[in-house]
Amino acid sequence: MEISNNTPRKIAYIITLSDLGGAQSHVYEVIRNIGEYGYAPILITGAEGWLTERATSRGIICHIVSDLVRPIAPIHDFKAVREVKRILQEEQPVLVHCHSSKAGIIGRIAAHSCNIPAIFTAHGWAFTDGVNPIKRRLYAWIENMAAYLTDRIICVSEYDRNLGIKYLPHHKEKMVTIHNCILDMPQFVRDWNKHPVGDVLNIIVVARFSTPKKNKEILRCLRNMLDIGLKITVTFVGDGPQWEQAKAEAKKLHLGGKAIFLGPRTDVAELLPKYDMFLLLSNWEGFPISILEAMRAGIPILASDVGGVKEAVRHRETGFLLENDSDIEKYIQQCFGNDSEIKEMGKNGRLRFIRYFKDENMMLQVVTCYRRIESSRCCHI
Repeated sequence: MEISNNTPRKIAYIITLSDLGGAQSHVYEVIRNIGEYGYAPILITGAEGWLTERATSRGIICHIVSDLVRPIAPIHDFKAVREVKRILQEEQPVLVHCHSSKAGIIGRIAAHSCNIPAIFTAHGWAFTDGVNPIKRRLYAWIENMAAYLTDRIICVSEYDRNLGIKYLPHHKEKMVTIHNCILDMPQFVRDWNKHPVGDVLNIIVVARFSTPKKNKEILRCLRNMLDIGLKITVTFVGDGPQWEQAKAEAKKLHLGGKAIFLGPRTDVAELLPKYDMFLLLSNWEGFPISILEAMRAGIPILASDVGGVKEAVRHRETGFLLENDSDIEKYIQQCFGNDSEIKEMGKNGRLRFIRYFKDENMMLQVVTCYRRIESSRCCHI
């Protein structure tokens, strides 16, 4: 049976939270572009926020399921499955594409009950390295059960695919790696000739103030660097449950105007090229979109060597991979007085972004995945 590409076919995208974050940015990139490939996106999420605002502005139908919450909550979870199932029966999508752990479980159960093929994108596994061992075993068991309801599992890094194969070996054939990619914005790229590094090294951190990010450790490293006379500032963009704690820590360390807290911003693309380096310190990661945004802006990266980070960052070519927290101080000291290295790494990062991480690269792979699943299902009708 041949699939017609003339009439847009609905795809339901399900994600737990709608506030600004890496997974939400990824979903937005997909739903923003998917219409060009003959599909009509529908968004299902637990609450209104950044993602629903963006989607609505593009005329995309959004369904809010208030019982779709992040913590494990049996009563809410049961109600969420029932409501998502009702929406799927009403909208009749040809595919359900789930993002984030909780929405991944709820969405796949609902899709299976409606006999609709389901895809799950793992934006970093819940059982990744660094997670409590007991929780890791529990999450691995849950994901193993959910994988039986899944037609394809998309991993955003090769690291995550290998981790998935390790914990879910019976589902190896369902797993494919499709790296996160983002829209190019050439109007927001650092011009190192017009804007060279000044006397003060200005670093930007774009991250939530929550686990697994280590923003408080960044503040302590900043204090150490200031104590040895380095001229440096660190600007934090983002919010989260640990935001007030971080501000209190900065005050305790007497950082003053050297640690700047901007809160959540919607103009990150415009902000990034105004800084000399991008910093991300984490206990674990999937494949951070914030790093791609910094590479797109043409500034070098300092990032923890965890998860799929090394698949984006090339050590000493596009930035520095950090083995431990103190590496921040070591590499920043090396950069002082070496403006040409900073400039070269920033330019290399920009070139690497253009080659591998522009949004059209990801979209072609995602759409290929969709069409293979559609064809496979049609062949079994």
